[in-house]
Amino acid sequence: MNQYLQHLNVGRRLGVAFGILILLSGLLVATGLVTMSTARLELDTIVNNNMERIRLSTDMLDANTNVAIGLRDIVMVSGDAANRSAMEMIESNRARYKAAHDALAAMPSTDGEKNALKLVQEKRDISVQYNNQILEYGIHDQNQEAQALLQGAAAVAMNEQQAAIRANAALESRLSKQAYATAVASMHRGKVTLASGGIAALAISALLAWMITRSLTMPLSQATRTAEAIAAGNLQNDVHTTATDETSRLLQAMDKMQLQLRNLIAAQTDMAKHHDNGQISFRIDAAAFPGDYGRMANDTNLLVASHVAVQNDLARIMGRYAIGELSEDMQPLPGEKAAFSDTMSQVKLNLSAMNHEIKHLAQSAANGDFTARGDVERFQFDFRIMVESLNHLMSTADGNLQSLSSLLQSIAAGDLTARMSGEFRGVFAQMRDDANATASQLAQIVGNIQQSAVSINSAASEIAAGNQDLSQRTEQQAANLEETAASMEELTSTVKQNAESAREANQLAIGAARVASQGGEVVGKVVQTMTGIEASSKKIADIISVIDGIAFQTNILALNAAVEAARAGEQGRGFAVVASEVRTLAQRSSGAAKEIKGLIDDSVQRVAEGSALVHSAGKTMGDVVASVQRVTDIMSEISAASQEQSAGIEQVNQTITHMDEATQQNAALVEEATAAARSMEEQAVQLTDAVAIFKIIDARQTSQAQTRAAAPVAHLLNKVRSA
Repeated sequence: MNQYLQHLNVGRRLGVAFGILILLSGLLVATGLVTMSTARLELDTIVNNNMERIRLSTDMLDANTNVAIGLRDIVMVSGDAANRSAMEMIESNRARYKAAHDALAAMPSTDGEKNALKLVQEKRDISVQYNNQILEYGIHDQNQEAQALLQGAAAVAMNEQQAAIRANAALESRLSKQAYATAVASMHRGKVTLASGGIAALAISALLAWMITRSLTMPLSQATRTAEAIAAGNLQNDVHTTATDETSRLLQAMDKMQLQLRNLIAAQTDMAKHHDNGQISFRIDAAAFPGDYGRMANDTNLLVASHVAVQNDLARIMGRYAIGELSEDMQPLPGEKAAFSDTMSQVKLNLSAMNHEIKHLAQSAANGDFTARGDVERFQFDFRIMVESLNHLMSTADGNLQSLSSLLQSIAAGDLTARMSGEFRGVFAQMRDDANATASQLAQIVGNIQQSAVSINSAASEIAAGNQDLSQRTEQQAANLEETAASMEELTSTVKQNAESAREANQLAIGAARVASQGGEVVGKVVQTMTGIEASSKKIADIISVIDGIAFQTNILALNAAVEAARAGEQGRGFAVVASEVRTLAQRSSGAAKEIKGLIDDSVQRVAEGSALVHSAGKTMGDVVASVQRVTDIMSEISAASQEQSAGIEQVNQTITHMDEATQQNAALVEEATAAARSMEEQAVQLTDAVAIFKIIDARQTSQAQTRAAAPVAHLLNKVRSA
């Protein structure tokens, strides 16, 4: 039955229930009216027919009694005056008898009443004959004959007539009692009918109230639980229903909503997987989603396409800049995206300026002009340091080359005592030492070459061994950096995926806020419907109040009838009893109307409770909308933070990649140095063999030269081992 009710709208459902209650109330009222009408008809029969016939019969008896008294006076007295007085009395009572008899004959009668009245008339005719004869005797003062006739046949005829009249009155009395019994039986039937009908109405009303309330509260409770679950992020709620009422349609709408949300999430997840796999051209099929869901999917596609386009443009232009192609500019971007285009423009400007300065200094150095300097004031931070370093390089190179040029000029002039002096660093210090050593060795070249060749041979062996050890450690470091770079790649991918998921969740939360707002509007309409139903219930209660007033007026009328019956005395006793029963019936009708009113009031209260429940559902939907909006704000913050985290980890990843590349290059250089050291060792052996033909003149001078020649090699070997 509950499933059948849920196939009806709430308004129709309550309309059917209240229609049944109104029909039951109408049947009870109609039954009461029919019962009272039957009782009234019987009372009218008693009062207007039977009691009137008894009164007329009583008048006829009284008139006959007075006629008998007049006849007695005539036969007992003599004289014209006395006779006239008696005659007047007899004539007036005969006229009174005739009026009562004619009235009685004119009334509608049953066959029994007609037969009784016919018998009275027959006895009347006989009695009148004797009475007229008595009057004839009395007028002529024949009192003895008159007395004899009066006490004889006339008395018998009079008694028979009176007995016939009394029999007619007794018949009317029996008919009155029968009418009274009929009225009492009718009132009893009405009382039983009203009582049973009232009980049935109470039972049916309670059953309808329970069924309708249950058919409303169960789906509303399920809708509330589903809305709270969706607000909490649970989209796997079982809201299957086959009903077609408003609450069931609300459940079906929620089921479709969470299905669309699940499909949209699945589509976005699928797009994220394709993008993670490198298929950045993949997009969501927006045509598969209806309404705002399709627009949401299309907006997601547009957003992804916009970001991918910006990234592709950045990568393309950076690739051009990386190979030195600075002629292309990035198109200006709107809004916050302008930071990308502005940054690229600034990068191009700075790179162009640096390129200009480097070209200027390189061209000057190529032309042998080491006095040229870069414009330091045009740059900031590392670019400024780069220009300052280039200027310092030009200055250092200029001074050192001038010193070397002076030394070479002295050697070219034959002055082997010339030396380079001053503060030198790095290669220039090495160049100074080498130049000074060269100048010192030129004087003793033959002796020193042999000793230096031996020293170089020994040092080359040690350098090769040190380079071999350094090569192994460098390769191990390169492997560690590769593992670190791979881990950072995975971390970067995970953070990017989290950022993308946070952005997608933000879009979903916005869509959920919109859908939840629509659900709130639907619940608001249900609230309006329940308010209208509550007003209709109150109108039904007013109708029952009118029925209660009718019963009260009937009670007043019955009370007045009882008062009138009491005034009528013994003859109105039966009417008083009937009036009392009518009053009792009216009171019971009033009680039944009050019970029905109480039942309707209870239904109104239950409808009010249902309305309050719907108001609560509306408030819950408002809370759902606020919660989804809050989730949207939080997801926006999470998305922004994830983007920043992704950018930071990307920078760390690039740094580790550069370190890995540098380490790989160092390993290659170490291997090359090892090969060079081995080659140098072989060449030193050959050189030793080549200069073996020379003789050493001064052994001490040769030993000192050997020590000075081996010192730079030992210094270099210590550096290699410490590395």
